[in-house]
Amino acid sequence: MLTPKFSLTQDSEFIYIHIHAPYIKLSEAECFVDDDEFRFYANPYYLRLHLPGKIQEDEKSTSKYDVDTGQLTVRVTKQTKSEHFEGLNLLTKLLTPKTNLALHASPEIEVLTSDVAAAEVPETEEDEENWYIEQNLQEDDHVNLSLTGPKYGFANRKSNCLNRVASEITDLIDLHNPDEISQKNRRELREQQEASLFDCEHYLADLFDDDIIQELIAADYKDLTGVVGEHIVLSDKENEKLINLPRRDYVIEKNNLEATYLGLVDLMLAYAYTFRFTHGDFGIESDWTICKLSSTLSWLDTFQSIDEVVVSFARRCLVFPLYRNWKLFEKVLSDVKSIFNVGKLQILKCLLGIHSVLLESEVKHPLNDLYITDYCVWIQIADAQKIKTMSEALSNIAVSKSDLNFKLEEMEADAMKLMAENDTETEIEKVCSLMKAFDKVVTLKSDETSDSDDSRDEEEEEERDAKSSDSSDISSQCDS
Repeated sequence: MLTPKFSLTQDSEFIYIHIHAPYIKLSEAECFVDDDEFRFYANPYYLRLHLPGKIQEDEKSTSKYDVDTGQLTVRVTKQTKSEHFEGLNLLTKLLTPKTNLALHASPEIEVLTSDVAAAEVPETEEDEENWYIEQNLQEDDHVNLSLTGPKYGFANRKSNCLNRVASEITDLIDLHNPDEISQKNRRELREQQEASLFDCEHYLADLFDDDIIQELIAADYKDLTGVVGEHIVLSDKENEKLINLPRRDYVIEKNNLEATYLGLVDLMLAYAYTFRFTHGDFGIESDWTICKLSSTLSWLDTFQSIDEVVVSFARRCLVFPLYRNWKLFEKVLSDVKSIFNVGKLQILKCLLGIHSVLLESEVKHPLNDLYITDYCVWIQIADAQKIKTMSEALSNIAVSKSDLNFKLEEMEADAMKLMAENDTETEIEKVCSLMKAFDKVVTLKSDETSDSDDSRDEEEEEERDAKSSDSSDISSQCDS
């Protein structure tokens, strides 16, 4: 667990605890007040403070979270009004349990063994709940801050804020040490991962045994793609989410603006696949699927062209999900073309869908703060003409199997050849069995008729010999 950065202030009535905890899932954050102890937990952060005075939680206690800064401010009431709490700036002391301070203050007491100590210190409710986890103050941001460090997040606006979180939430992204890996190296590492995990047998199995996949392809999802010219209606849940989005203005640098629009395409592709795969009924693995298929969310990757986006998705589409089929990829690409053709409101619906899926995720929810929330706000003010341009670019794109560098066409050709050879052998085996059975029938019939009719004329004998000769030729072919 991470000990978040924190500070405390006070006035005559309240103690204010300022906790820096970016990317937390606010709905699961917990705060506890117990006399002179304050505890806070929100994965991956944990904070336990031992205050110099007593506090209480009442109707005047409040908490406020600023998503932009990741700052949580908790206001709790002093039990004794106007009491001044000494040493609120002594952070290490506030983190240290008072039982430990008492031991350090009494050097004449010698603890001989851990068993004796355990016998003399009674077990408390806090011990049972395992609240006494070691806490260490974080270093200041400026220690590792680099103005030229790798950028990521919406419009490449963030840096130096993921290493510690990613180390605790190991399944958050595929990229290790994100604050140290350059954009170029991210791309190289991603492609190495895809190449190493590509499974030829899985791909070929989904190529030739595709009954279920064809059902997914045939399904028509107007909720996903929308209809050009029809009025898009947002649900009550979607409207409520829009109301709760932060109010922000965006000034995006020109060199990042194109990448922001291309990242939007990447997100739509990942969402469209997951929607079609689940028939729009998202489940417990939908967060994994969306993030795994999106290079933006799994590798913090950015793109410079529409071709890069589509090729990246196609590669991941044939490496990670349950169904790895080229025709399914083409159908998802067609879905996204329709989404962009309908316009911003349909894109917004899809973004809100991603936001809802990640919000319910145990490990992927920080990606909402990193990307999706900003995308939901920004798309409402994005340039409609630019969206139209992206739609036209998607309509004109032509991606082939050779672009993926997986040698798909060569594998398919080899598989087809092998299947053709197997089919030929099977047909020969069938003919051989049939001819052997036929030959046996002819022999038995011949024996029966020879006893009853010895006066077969010469013409019939020659005809039988000719048939026997043909049968022998086929039998010899079977033996060979």
